[in-house]
Amino acid sequence: MNIVLYGEEKLLLAQRLEDLKKKYQCTSDDMNYMVYHAGETPMKDIIEDALTQPFITEYKMVVLKNPIFLTKEKPKKKLVTDEDIKLFLDYIEHDNPTTLFVIYHDQRNFDERKKVVKSLRKNAKWYEIEKLTFNQLYKATREAIVHRNASIEDNALALLLERCGNDLLTISNQVEKLCLYTHSIKKEDVERLVPPRVEEDVFKLTNALLNHDLRNTMRVYQDLISKKHDPLELIGLIANALRNLYQVSIMSKKGYRDNDIASALGLNPRAIYPICKNAAHFDITELMEKLYALSELDYAIKTGTVDKFRGLELFLMRI
Repeated sequence: MNIVLYGEEKLLLAQRLEDLKKKYQCTSDDMNYMVYHAGETPMKDIIEDALTQPFITEYKMVVLKNPIFLTKEKPKKKLVTDEDIKLFLDYIEHDNPTTLFVIYHDQRNFDERKKVVKSLRKNAKWYEIEKLTFNQLYKATREAIVHRNASIEDNALALLLERCGNDLLTISNQVEKLCLYTHSIKKEDVERLVPPRVEEDVFKLTNALLNHDLRNTMRVYQDLISKKHDPLELIGLIANALRNLYQVSIMSKKGYRDNDIASALGLNPRAIYPICKNAAHFDITELMEKLYALSELDYAIKTGTVDKFRGLELFLMRI
């Protein structure tokens, strides 16, 4: 049986794999559960294992992680050869019914044009693990805290989700830490223990930039650089923040409600109000000019004509 487990919610993905292991009673202790990484173990050895009958139990499970050869990624070094892909293709079309052959991928970038992916679509059961909505995350996080015999104030929960984003694994780790620290979680506890995301600092940087506040712009920038953030990463994040301001501003003026804007742009509903509030103070033309300047800077850095640190600093100082 061939199974494809994929999606960007790593915690739920891991839980789904555990559910499969329990359902089919596959464990490492019985030597009926093996995990391989594509490109690290020869494909012929992986397929040979999948073709081997289970020991004692009815089923065995072979998990293949990091299946880059099924995706749109183009690694610098080719780790899986054409011969490997041929072996893989032959197996999934004539699989061993006593082996659960699981393709495990924590992204959603399969290349549907590839013959091997088309064959997987026909010869495997596909399970996409979707990210939770904000409301689902809010409910699940509170339930996880209550399950640990703790409580959390509403404003503390809102800040926790703001700082963790929609990554359930990050949220789970931070909940564990907070509940070990106190059983009555307040906003100041979250401020003290949960580090802000880089997006939060970029939001401050963007506001200072658009407010022509050079002192705060450079202060936040230097803080981000001291945390080892690459200038190219920051350029992308600043551009994304400016695009959000522009799109939210346009949609708000057209009469869209906050929830509709959040859904259309894939943003946290709680982030829409501060973005709308900020967008009202900024000129649309200036937003577009800075976006254009950032795209030119990105190109100049990637073509080697401008040093990335100096280029970004000069961009930020031209306010």
